[in-house]
Amino acid sequence: MSSQKFIPIKSLINKFNFDVLYKGSSHNKIYIPSLNRTGIELASKHTIFENIISAVLWSGNESKFLSQLSNKKMIESMRNVLGLKPPVIIITKAFKQVDTLCKIAKKYSTTILFSPMPSAQLYVTVAAWINEQMAEYRTIHGTLINVYGVGVLLQGESGVGKSEIALELVRKGHLFVADDAVDVANLADRLLGKPNAIANKFIEVRGLGILNIPRMLGIEKTQDTSNIDVIIELVVDDKKVLQFERLGAELKSKQLEKVLIPHYKLPITPGRKMSDLIETAVIDLKLKQHGYSSAKNYMENYKKVNRENG
Repeated sequence: MSSQKFIPIKSLINKFNFDVLYKGSSHNKIYIPSLNRTGIELASKHTIFENIISAVLWSGNESKFLSQLSNKKMIESMRNVLGLKPPVIIITKAFKQVDTLCKIAKKYSTTILFSPMPSAQLYVTVAAWINEQMAEYRTIHGTLINVYGVGVLLQGESGVGKSEIALELVRKGHLFVADDAVDVANLADRLLGKPNAIANKFIEVRGLGILNIPRMLGIEKTQDTSNIDVIIELVVDDKKVLQFERLGAELKSKQLEKVLIPHYKLPITPGRKMSDLIETAVIDLKLKQHGYSSAKNYMENYKKVNRENG
């Protein structure tokens, strides 16, 4: 088990500021990316698991089931679950058998946490965070910025100016995620990007060297993770031989980690303010995803004028 990825319970507590009702063993770790409701384990002694190695969530449904049992049966039902040594049980306000649970938890060294969030919200936030922490990441070359809520992965050859453009975007109010080395994971066909541990919060600008973004521009200018929603490839075409999009009628895509991501290729030439163009590309992407294409609208106007003049 030691070679597996895991999340220490302390990290979970620090991330969500849970109240600790009972502090279990310091060796407790989460090994499975889920929130387990343990329905079968509560209702029966029979289980397919030797141990529960995921976080457990108990709320109103579990409390209602336990309240229908005699005190002896209720304790036995709880012991069925805690005997499988779950690392942590998170309970909500809807769970009423708190004192009994904490007494039993002492025997099994299971950590008991309390959250004021309803169970549905816990699934959206806590389960998603656990899944992100447990995901398998691969490091790729690029710069990740969140522009208007859209995760933009800037790619291109080394020295093309990705970091300088990213710095300009951050100064315009967008959020810095990662530079040079981006760790990417495929989470159910959603790409998540975060900074590589070594380069976290740093950006390299040629002529200036390594810069610390939160120290220079403020922690509010950074974001720990971001979806990767679009790839913008920056290309230098000194000889004017490459072909670039003229109309932009169709949204092109590029595969990354087995996911097709919208893809723009932008030429870098003197006089072009690339940060403005990237903002424009993001707006164009949003319009196309909502069914509007400027190019198609243009072509409709073109054909209409030709018919009227023909």
